[in-house]
Amino acid sequence: MQIKNQTPIRRIGSVFLIGIALSIGWGIRGNFGHEYGAAFAGCLAAIAVALLSGREDWRERVPYFAFFGALGWGFGASQSYMQVLSYANSGHAITQLYGFAATFFIGFIWAGLGGAGTAFAGVATRERLVGIFKPLLFVWGAWLLLDLIEDPVARLLQAGIHFDSTWSRHKNPLYWFDADYLPALFALTGVWVYDLYERKGDRNRLYLPAFAAGGAISGGAIQLLLRTAGLENKLANALTFLQGDPSYLNPATGQPAYEASNLLNNWPQWFGDYPQHVGWVIGLILGISAYFIFYGKFRNGAQLIAYMAGGWLISFLIFPVLGSLFFADYGGLRITPPRSDDWAGLLGVFTGTSIWMWRNNLRPVAVASLISGIIGGLGLSGILFTQQIMLSFGSPRILENKGILPGSTEFNSITSMWADWQSQNWHSFLEQSYGFVNGIAIAVALGFLASRIKLHKDQDENSGLVKGRWTMAFSALFVMLALTYFNVVKNVAVWSEQLSSEVVRKKQLIPDIWNRVITHADGTTENVPSQWDLPYIGRLPGIDFLHTTPLGWFNLTWGMLVIACIIIVVRHYRSPLAIIPKSNLAKGQIIFLIVLWIMVIANFERALTGWHPSRLLTEWVIFVNAIIATVLVILLPRDSETVYVIEEENYRTYYKRLWRKAVAAIVVSSLIFFTLNRMIYQYPPYEKMNKYRYQFRFGPDATWKAQPNLKNGEHK
Repeated sequence: MQIKNQTPIRRIGSVFLIGIALSIGWGIRGNFGHEYGAAFAGCLAAIAVALLSGREDWRERVPYFAFFGALGWGFGASQSYMQVLSYANSGHAITQLYGFAATFFIGFIWAGLGGAGTAFAGVATRERLVGIFKPLLFVWGAWLLLDLIEDPVARLLQAGIHFDSTWSRHKNPLYWFDADYLPALFALTGVWVYDLYERKGDRNRLYLPAFAAGGAISGGAIQLLLRTAGLENKLANALTFLQGDPSYLNPATGQPAYEASNLLNNWPQWFGDYPQHVGWVIGLILGISAYFIFYGKFRNGAQLIAYMAGGWLISFLIFPVLGSLFFADYGGLRITPPRSDDWAGLLGVFTGTSIWMWRNNLRPVAVASLISGIIGGLGLSGILFTQQIMLSFGSPRILENKGILPGSTEFNSITSMWADWQSQNWHSFLEQSYGFVNGIAIAVALGFLASRIKLHKDQDENSGLVKGRWTMAFSALFVMLALTYFNVVKNVAVWSEQLSSEVVRKKQLIPDIWNRVITHADGTTENVPSQWDLPYIGRLPGIDFLHTTPLGWFNLTWGMLVIACIIIVVRHYRSPLAIIPKSNLAKGQIIFLIVLWIMVIANFERALTGWHPSRLLTEWVIFVNAIIATVLVILLPRDSETVYVIEEENYRTYYKRLWRKAVAAIVVSSLIFFTLNRMIYQYPPYEKMNKYRYQFRFGPDATWKAQPNLKNGEHK
């Protein structure tokens, strides 16, 4: 056996490809946004890791790497981070220092979860990987139920109140710190149902109604006792703080900017609307939780999901909900008030995941998560600082800070010379550069494990069959068709908006192609999607029902594609098809290229209807990087490579060292970036700073004071 000193994944070319893969995904994520966009980036980088590892067992697991890598990176996208970037640019000293530290923290959590998901695919046994799919299906079923019932339940609780998922989402009675607590709660519900399903013959299942009823009765009784004793309102007031400062004065008028009654607080809105039901509802949830703590088995990876979902809810309660009571004068224990506090839930997910991995002999995953998190934290705050340096050239802000005022000859000369530089799409630079650093984080973390994790034998040595191979097919189809769908389907709304706006702008007298206005019986109007007829048949005389919306046509077509791919996979499992290669490397390369180019082309199509030269820094750069990645993913992986593995016996030492490095990294990097930034920009006194362009976490005009979310206003 040939022994090579350098693990293939640690080669410069390999690290570069993994970095550029995640950079492409991150640039596209910036356009499509949120969890599904980040999941695509993580998926692409995880595939590259498996292909470049030189380990045949990892290459065989390419669909798993793609699937779990996508899940891991998708979590972090629920965090709000634009506000901390603004903090770091504010010029207010304590806010800036806080901004750099908070930026590191968000990047750390995001990359830490991404590293955990990717490493789990490479470290866990085949049995663990296969087993977790059934609990996941139950969780997704619970989330589907949530999608179906959330709005109807909310409207039932507050009939006649208008709210949506954007500017008036805080008017939803289920709103709570703009956070995803309901998905976390329903994920926990999903694994509870799965646990009951797995324990079909267990007599302990019969105790659940008793625990639920006992909890509800106890909760209601305690609330009744508190009310009778005159303590209910006192307890409620002690556990409540307002998300704003009623004493804040409007600088323009010198009068209070808003009334206390118009502020949100740290509890769901329905708590205030239906206070009589709070006790039994909380008791019900605690009673059910107690039952599963005592009797739950949580087999086949369900326990991991329980740790993650439970960690989300516990951390959320500890920090912004209850912890804020002790920091009310500073806007609460919140990173980006008045924006989302999902960071707290994700801290709980990270903690729960790390604890579970440590307890279940998957300590390498926890170590890889820390490595990835540290580099990711340095990446987000470091790229932000790099962006600040690059924007310092010809910066009007620096000129003003130096006393060179707008309108002066020197000011006009310098700013006009650097105008094109300053107007570049710098946010896209930050997105793609940070994505590249995240790719390096994954390469380093998985490169650390590649030579320390024993080779897996996923095939049965007697039959040669692979256990649970349906999960392999499911993973491959998920990343190629489901993950891409949830991103690409967003294009329909973008096309509709941009093309309809273009028609209005040019005042073209043509039928409403994308949207049409209908008038209701009461005289009110509503803008609804247009209906497109089925070709030929739908246009016959008397046929007025064979039509659907643009979104309907998209879904119908994509559904046909899904069915076709399922038929092909089923046929291949029965009798291998010639078009699907036998080589694990070749299969992985095909999956990589399919996922890559579906999203690259969809991203280009998304921007095409509103094309502008500024898009070159995004779509053109992404396209060029995709060409480079295509060449590299074909040329760099070698068919047969030998990886010399020396199993690591003790990860505890690594873990302790990494935590010390994480603390040092956030402290040292924040101080360095903060100090250098202030040396370059030379900010004016606080009184002369622009309070409207930048966000402030602290100070008399902190954003949470000056611009809180008001019940009768738009969400910030």
